[in-house]
Amino acid sequence: MPKLTLSFKGRVIDVFHIEAGETRIGRDPECEITIDSLAIAPINVLIKSVNHSCSLESLDEEFPILVNHKQEETARLQHGDVIQVGKHTLSFSEDALDLGSELHQTGKEAEHPADAVAEDAEEIVKGMLQIMNGEKFGRIIPLTQNMTRIGRTGGHCAMIARRESGYFISYLEGPSSPTVNNTPIGDETQLLNDGDLIEVGSTQLQFHV
Repeated sequence: MPKLTLSFKGRVIDVFHIEAGETRIGRDPECEITIDSLAIAPINVLIKSVNHSCSLESLDEEFPILVNHKQEETARLQHGDVIQVGKHTLSFSEDALDLGSELHQTGKEAEHPADAVAEDAEEIVKGMLQIMNGEKFGRIIPLTQNMTRIGRTGGHCAMIARRESGYFISYLEGPSSPTVNNTPIGDETQLLNDGDLIEVGSTQLQFHV
């Protein structure tokens, strides 16, 4: 199921699942996604989901929206698109089980600010990380391998291991351990759940399955 991750100044506020049909976004409390901000129209954006395909329509000329930093009136949404509504951002992601080749990136494409170094590659994508701050906000790191290292050697660094029972994060090195939902994991290995918010140094990521 497609998702929209709502953020404000790089901080994740909520994650919304997009149902089939129409989803209204605005500051009106009757909208399916309500954003309490005067910088947003009462009904600012309409999302249409038909046959697993999502499109976007801007509904108020006085409150323009940006899709990937470009003003758009209408747009077909693709995995990884970032929508700016007022001072808020909505990051669009598709169901990981339906992403197919769209999530296949090379190691170089996943570098900086979260360097992903993977081993034992497999073709099936089951989980992913989405960068939630910085210059590469919205970038997807597919967890297609058994071991994925996040961070830089000699700095803040964590490892995510894929096992039959799920994805587990552990602390590798750095001045402080990673956090999951604002709680340091210390020397423990922690199971990740869909929607978990991870911080490795100054890099914020969200885990999706």
